[in-house]
Amino acid sequence: MKKLRIFYGWWIIAAGVCIAAMTSTFFVYGFSAFFIPWRDQFNWSRGSLGAIVGLSRLEGGLVAPISGYLIDRYGPRKMMFFGVGLMGVGFIALRWVSSLTHLYIVFLALLAVGSSFGTGRPLQVAAANWFIRKRGRAMGLLMSGYGIGGSLVFLFAMLIENSGWQTAALVAGIIMWGIGFPLILIIRHKPEHLGLFPDGITPSENTDPLTNESNTDSHTDSPLKQPSKPKFWQRDTRPELDLTTWQAIRTQAFWMMALTYAVFAGVPGITTVHLAPFLAEELNLEYVLAVAALSGFVAASVVGRIGFGFIADFMNIKILTAFLLLMVSATLYLFSTIQTLSQVPLYVICFGLAYGGIIPLRGVLQGYFFGRTSFGTVGGLLQFVDLPATVAAPWFIGFLADEIAGGYRVGFKLIALFVSTAVVAILLAKRPRPPLPNDAPPSIFKRNPSK
Repeated sequence: MKKLRIFYGWWIIAAGVCIAAMTSTFFVYGFSAFFIPWRDQFNWSRGSLGAIVGLSRLEGGLVAPISGYLIDRYGPRKMMFFGVGLMGVGFIALRWVSSLTHLYIVFLALLAVGSSFGTGRPLQVAAANWFIRKRGRAMGLLMSGYGIGGSLVFLFAMLIENSGWQTAALVAGIIMWGIGFPLILIIRHKPEHLGLFPDGITPSENTDPLTNESNTDSHTDSPLKQPSKPKFWQRDTRPELDLTTWQAIRTQAFWMMALTYAVFAGVPGITTVHLAPFLAEELNLEYVLAVAALSGFVAASVVGRIGFGFIADFMNIKILTAFLLLMVSATLYLFSTIQTLSQVPLYVICFGLAYGGIIPLRGVLQGYFFGRTSFGTVGGLLQFVDLPATVAAPWFIGFLADEIAGGYRVGFKLIALFVSTAVVAILLAKRPRPPLPNDAPPSIFKRNPSK
């Protein structure tokens, strides 16, 4: 195939950014904009609304290994048509919700399942397959879509305030279909299917991203050579591993990475559900300003996703992840001690930068440890391990605020303590050794030979 002026992988990233932004505006962060209107109209408690996020993430975690396997087997595009279509149905159905039971059904049966198949996982699989040397940049740009969408939540909140949450839900469903479906047509699974190579290079251009020296390693198709040992803070430029699911789950790195992100998994739910109510109710910010602060946090996370994604292509990925986890822990603790409104901007920006930086590093870490072969399935299994914190954290913080602590500050301190323990886990993770030729997996974990 004739070499394209712009590598096709970047068009996939561009389409993915738009899809991620829509999902973030209407679903991931948009739930926070629905929070207060629903509570005021129906008198639902903070704990019951927080539990919806926990349960939807529970279902997402349960579905993740299945969706990951199907994405690896059939490619991301088919799964995305199904998932985005289901999300559109969910948003349209949301406008007729009149009870907490109805809300739970719509979120669990339509929106959560649709999100699992239609957005995050398939987009990350595509990015991981199209990029190796520039995977950090690709993941950072892709995941910035969620931050861009989150920074637009205040516009969604204004639509809810001016036209009602029912109308806003209908608009969200129509946009998911009208814009999402055409963008999905751009997505492709692997560059090899179009006669291309990862990062847009050919084997003759197989050079190390740091030294530009030729890679003479005949035992790998990775565009990374086997260099001299880098300094402790530099990126490991050894050839990328290519493990099956069975080989991956038998490594120490899988379980250390699982522990790291299982501890961190509660932070997204807490942020999307409880940050705006905390600012509005405990610091007396107006509702729209509190949601705007959430948008500011997410805008800062966009800078973190792109900036730290770029840095990840040159820096030791474990050290970078540990640093950002410490930063998240520290800023969560600072939120628990905040006293004046003048402190809000600084804390929001620092928290957003650190939180945003961690998001794309998950895919970079997974690629570094396990490679491209079973990226969707391995990622789904890692998400499954996240379930306890993912489900419990939003409900637990809401329960503490409602029934015990009388506010969010105690909960923020506890989560800060938990996140700090993830630093140890990621630093202990060891890169797996290349698998032996006779390390045959059980049939259920075998790679699809057609791929």
